[in-house]
Amino acid sequence: MKIGIDFDNTIARYDSSFRRTAIATQLITEEWGGRSKTELRNYLRTLPDGEQLWMKLQGQVYGKFMHQAEIMPGFLEFLLKCRLRGHQVFIVSHKTEFGHFDTEQTSLRVEAMKWMESKRFFDSNFFGMQREHLFFADTREEKVARIAELACDCFIDDLPEVFAEKTFPESVKKVLYGNYRPDEVMESVTAFSSWEEISQHLLGSSSGEEERVLVELMTGIRLEALEKVSGRGNSRIYKLTSKEGQSLALKIYPGGDAAGRSRLGTEYHAIEFLRAQGFDATPEVVSMDENGHFGLYSWVDGSQVDAADPNALGQAVGFISRLHEISRAEVHKPSGLASEACLSAAELIRQVDLRLQRLQGVSAHYPELQEFLERAFLPLWQDLIVYAKEEWPESSRTSDLRERYRILSPSDFGFHNALRANGKLIFIDFEYFGWDDPVKLTADFLWHPAMQLEPGVASGWEEAMLRLFADDPDFAARLRVAMPLYGMRWIMILLNEFLPGIARRRHLASGVERYDGAEAQRLQLQKALCYRDRVTKIYANAALFADQNKHI
Repeated sequence: MKIGIDFDNTIARYDSSFRRTAIATQLITEEWGGRSKTELRNYLRTLPDGEQLWMKLQGQVYGKFMHQAEIMPGFLEFLLKCRLRGHQVFIVSHKTEFGHFDTEQTSLRVEAMKWMESKRFFDSNFFGMQREHLFFADTREEKVARIAELACDCFIDDLPEVFAEKTFPESVKKVLYGNYRPDEVMESVTAFSSWEEISQHLLGSSSGEEERVLVELMTGIRLEALEKVSGRGNSRIYKLTSKEGQSLALKIYPGGDAAGRSRLGTEYHAIEFLRAQGFDATPEVVSMDENGHFGLYSWVDGSQVDAADPNALGQAVGFISRLHEISRAEVHKPSGLASEACLSAAELIRQVDLRLQRLQGVSAHYPELQEFLERAFLPLWQDLIVYAKEEWPESSRTSDLRERYRILSPSDFGFHNALRANGKLIFIDFEYFGWDDPVKLTADFLWHPAMQLEPGVASGWEEAMLRLFADDPDFAARLRVAMPLYGMRWIMILLNEFLPGIARRRHLASGVERYDGAEAQRLQLQKALCYRDRVTKIYANAALFADQNKHI
């Protein structure tokens, strides 16, 4: 099979590079609050000569700062699998020789070639791609003509406009890469949001032996045995046993989080930091590979944790208590915020509104979802916004919580991300680690769908957190007001099953062969209704408490 692939934003990823380059060229400061490339573009366009600034920045990112680009998650495995199966891969890129307004005249094509060399594209012992299979085009028309000339069986691109070209050959299978809604995709195009999905679509599943060879190529470890473990979230996990008898956990990550942060880098360095501070309730780090988006950790031989176990609760509280100490200690600590940190009521409301907008954007295709959002969710959410603006402590209602009251948080913390080994709990998920409001940590522990806490354990957790963070004079009041809002936030997370690509990525990570998307969506809506009822009760009690206090 002849497989043609676009380059920019299909193979090479620039999410974090745009921000870093904008800071390096003093277009923004490190304190700039935007997160995505789109937000940065929109911001620059508000400035004088903004369009020119944006075009100049693009030229720098694709040229002088090309070395900062990353390989798209999942592409390394796809290209290695193509090599093992003998498929021909061609890269056809619409890339001019020089960037717009580039006074240094850096060759974009030379820098792209250097980047590919550094990532072992042309290494016969790795990707083994032929240099003669790389083509650059000055125009989109020239790019399409090259695709036709190569007689590709399929072409993969992140821009629908390429497939909309009148001269695009009908015989070539069109594969669109990116997070596109169904109404944004042409009828003749198949859209996927990850390279794992594209690999499954074009190449199918790997045999056990092929998977083993792929892992050996990626990690450089000669394997005695390879066992696939059920994934967590969008990540895939394997148990590796080397020829020397060492057991390791291989975790393959889907890429950045909502803010474009590296989940791999965040987790690996978080565990590295915690181990350096004397934490032994985590795996040990072994190595990481940013190109392959994978980390190697010590294997934990453990069992699932019973959420009703008082001893487990004590160990979880002890872990957070130690984190609280480290957060206040005079040691060198990580500086970044946790993924989707909520340091104010305004930020919490903004995040829920953003998730709501995404779901509303697809709800026209799902009548049951649309009815739930309009009748069950929105009226309650509007009441809660008013409630939060009136009752949330003034100190962090619109302004960020003071640094002295923040905590280094695992963010996704709970028994669902723990294993019991010889009676000791080992916590294993730190992809979203960073500074956050301990109220979010407390509330998420109570709301997480995977926890299913007994009433006694839930109240024990809440009481322990109230004692632990008693030095924050607003903690108790903030938690009381925040609880129903975090419940609404979790409803939005439950309904991610309706968003393009997310359900498919979770399916691929789980390793389950059969997947009924419609049934999964029905179940998530059912859970969302139950959560909505819980929120209503908690809100009623909190509102009653607030009303009674007003009359004292």
